[in-house]
Amino acid sequence: MSTTTATPVVGQVVDVDPATLVIGANVRADTHPDAKEFAASIKARGVLEVITAHADEDGTLVVQRGQRRTIVAAEVGTPSGTVPVRVVERPEEADRIVDQLTENLHRTRMRESEVRDGVEQLALLGVSAAQIAKRTAVKRETVNAALTVTGSKSTRERMDAQGLTLQQAATLAEFEDDEEAVAQLERAIGWGNSIEHVAQRLRDERTERKALLAEVERLRAEGVPVVDPSETPDPLHRHRLDSLVTTDGQDVTPEQRDDLPGIAVVLTPSWEWPENDEEEDEEADAVLVWEQTWVCTDPQAAGLVYRYDATGHSPAHVEDEQQAEAAREERRRVRENNSAWRSAETVRREWLAAFVARKTAPKGAEAIICEAVLTAPHSLTKAMGARHPMLRKVTSPTTEGEDYYGVAAAQALATQPTTPKAQTMRTLAAVLLAWEENTDVHTWRNPDPWDRRIMAALITWGYEPSEVEQLLTSHDNADESDEAA
Repeated sequence: MSTTTATPVVGQVVDVDPATLVIGANVRADTHPDAKEFAASIKARGVLEVITAHADEDGTLVVQRGQRRTIVAAEVGTPSGTVPVRVVERPEEADRIVDQLTENLHRTRMRESEVRDGVEQLALLGVSAAQIAKRTAVKRETVNAALTVTGSKSTRERMDAQGLTLQQAATLAEFEDDEEAVAQLERAIGWGNSIEHVAQRLRDERTERKALLAEVERLRAEGVPVVDPSETPDPLHRHRLDSLVTTDGQDVTPEQRDDLPGIAVVLTPSWEWPENDEEEDEEADAVLVWEQTWVCTDPQAAGLVYRYDATGHSPAHVEDEQQAEAAREERRRVRENNSAWRSAETVRREWLAAFVARKTAPKGAEAIICEAVLTAPHSLTKAMGARHPMLRKVTSPTTEGEDYYGVAAAQALATQPTTPKAQTMRTLAAVLLAWEENTDVHTWRNPDPWDRRIMAALITWGYEPSEVEQLLTSHDNADESDEAA
């Protein structure tokens, strides 16, 4: 290979400043200008595959194959400042088109298992995860997933046998010590569903159980007879002390309670919003607390009976019991969906953070923006009044000096986009994150038309909703919300 400014010779490979190359006609019109990993690779390692070009009448090299490599190298540079170019005869027009079609049509992407093995080989050579990501321009999360999978023989075998993606395999590896969790994840994969929501729910349940066991130990140390969570009496409502009476129909008094056999406390999770002082943040997050419910694990030994069994089965009592059972079922549904919503929120916000970083807005963005500006949903007016706190948090604009109430950051966000497409995307981001910040566990129960509108748009743009999020766009919820309106 040589570096030369003389007239190029056919068959020669020369190092050329990419800015001097001319892009010739090409059947491939989309050069994927937003491919950040590709640009990072060329900037770090240069152009590894030789560009093909022919010499024009004045000696200028015209690119036939490798236009994308040429454009990116000219934009971001290469370590050497040049790119390798093989000089060929100027082809006939038909041959040019055939060659370009062949080159682009018959490419095969690397299998993810091959990416995994390549990352493993680099790691075995002592290359750190950060360096692997930097030198190969592979996303750090992909590198981390590959290293996670290679650390588990069973998961690696499962990935190869089932054709899993790296992210799917890495998620299974995360829960490989929990057979039931792995079974849930495999069912989701088998049904063709996204496993992100299942995995996040499992993480949250694991975290909640850890907190529960810590609270059990704390209360037991204080002398409270807390039952082991795995031994919670079933059904719970028939063992609650406030649902039990003596054989003559009398409630159990606090004085009688401590002497009863089988007396214990069951802990159940609940979420409370703390009361804030005026100077504190009005939007404090709900906190997990543990409600203590007194139960009797052996009512028969304690001489107690279930309240409705003691009062007979008159029509009124049967109706009361049926209503009580319906209320219990509704509370159970609310608890489960609230937990599911909190887990889905984590997944959704991660997805939104990546989505709003796009350079161009998706199809239909202008309609959402227009509707938001003209109908002024509460979420948007609230965010505007506070200068878009979630947008500032997600994008982290750079400001100088003190930024009182986010004024400088909001101004930076408004002036940063320099093209109409970027400005449209920034506005869409403001609308979407304003809505997101205003959602909570009440959203799935009482979605309004704007909630349904945004969720439907997110789904159209590629978001895979969890079951509880699908309630926002279900016909039943839509009918109920319309009636309420």
